[in-house]
Amino acid sequence: MANYRVIDPHGTVVDTKDISSSEDAHAWFKDSRSDNEELGWRLEVEHDGEWAFFSDSEGTKD
Repeated sequence: MANYRVIDPHGTVVDTKDISSSEDAHAWFKDSRSDNEELGWRLEVEHDGEWAFFSDSEGTKD
């Protein structure tokens, strides 16, 4: 399991969750965005106590 967090375009963490696969994490990220038209949402994963970039909504409106 890995710990993921969703960050809105303003830099606020809106949710965190332990998820077992990267595919499930990406699906959760897409569902977590309140406005699928707004770009700038980020998904980060925690690794060894540090948060790292995983995905974002830049350039896509899916």
